[in-house]
Amino acid sequence: MKWEVWLRGLAAAAIGGAATGATHAVSTSGTVNVATAVTAAAGALVTVLAYLMKSPLATAASPAADPLPASPSPAPQ
Repeated sequence: MKWEVWLRGLAAAAIGGAATGATHAVSTSGTVNVATAVTAAAGALVTVLAYLMKSPLATAASPAADPLPASPSPAPQ
């Protein structure tokens, strides 16, 4: 896994989500206040979680992953 690329993507998701949230809050209320910061943080959180769903953090010990486990083979009779 290329950590630098993954971290840049995570940072881009957080910045983009925060900017979108802040823009929405300012455009609807016309002022910058605590609600703007909360909306920006919520936007960043949502986009970071979406990024993590798309590009999860893989550990070195985890198998290269089939999302569905193989069904056990029937026992010989």
